Amino acid sequence: MPTAPMIQPQPDQDPQNFRIDSEGRWFHDGQPIAREALVVLFAHRGLKRDAQGRYWLQSPYEKYRVEVEDVPFIVTDYDISEKEFVLTTNIGEKVRVTPDNPLELRSYKGAENKIPYIHVREGLYARIGRAVYYELALKYGESVTVNGHAYKFAETLDDS
Repeated sequence: MPTAPMIQPQPDQDPQNFRIDSEGRWFHDGQPIAREALVVLFAHRGLKRDAQGRYWLQSPYEKYRVEVEDVPFIVTDYDISEKEFVLTTNIGEKVRVTPDNPLELRSYKGAENKIPYIHVREGLYARIGRAVYYELALKYGESVTVNGHAYKFAETLDDS
């Protein structure tokens, strides 16, 4: 489904100060947003990414810039069966890994090897969290095959 265009003009000065750190934690004016329900609301309803790759919190009446250190979501859990590979983000959103929505191996600051990411929706991505990554690697090695499709979550030596 195509994303709705952002119709509000970019503000000259953003009076708000929103940030999502590299672990998927949300901040406003330098303080963590403590209400989980508010973070979920922002993430599900308001978080958008424009054609230039900038992140915004957008409502029908306002639009505020969001600084995102890496990607807005972190995969914190997974479920693998013979027919399905489902990832769960830090805001509880479920994302199916499919041939049309596969894991993507990308460089990540401070990591020796590429890290798996997944498209969540509308240009927004999640990075596989460290605990999930290590659990997958220990349990399955470099990839897992689900419903006849292999999904790599680690590089082999010849990938580098």
